[in-house]
Amino acid sequence: MSWLDKIVPSMGRIQRKDRRASVPDGLWRKCPKCEAVLYLPELDKHHNVCPKCDHHLRLTARKRIDWFLDKEGREEISADLEPTDRLKFRDSKKYKDRLSAAQKETGEKDALVAMRGSLDGLPVVVVAFEFTFMGGSMGPWWGRSSCVPPPWHWRSAFR
Repeated sequence: MSWLDKIVPSMGRIQRKDRRASVPDGLWRKCPKCEAVLYLPELDKHHNVCPKCDHHLRLTARKRIDWFLDKEGREEISADLEPTDRLKFRDSKKYKDRLSAAQKETGEKDALVAMRGSLDGLPVVVVAFEFTFMGGSMGPWWGRSSCVPPPWHWRSAFR
């Protein structure tokens, strides 16, 4: 407490009230470059590029694939596979615990999202990494879904 506060009690002090308006979560995002507050539906319209400074904000793997592929005829590859910890890997935390936390946080099973579909009518297979899933960590699920040809491969136009 300063000497002025002792002599002049709360006279002339500005009383502030917290007048922050309640804003629903998930409607606004701050640009990491220019720090502009961006309305999420507007940001989505601009494909996650800040309209003020042209900074490209991070996309999820699903959103990237969603914007890339045609809307009809999409099929997720290896959606039924569950990642496992066969090596029983342990660091400061168990891999199993890290895996379940990342699954809960992102809603993905693994860092890799793979889909087949079409791009302007041409059949394609698209793979994208979800960086927010343990930094894009590649587990055994990644190897299975990206290296072993799925059953539809033999009868598709990709051979």
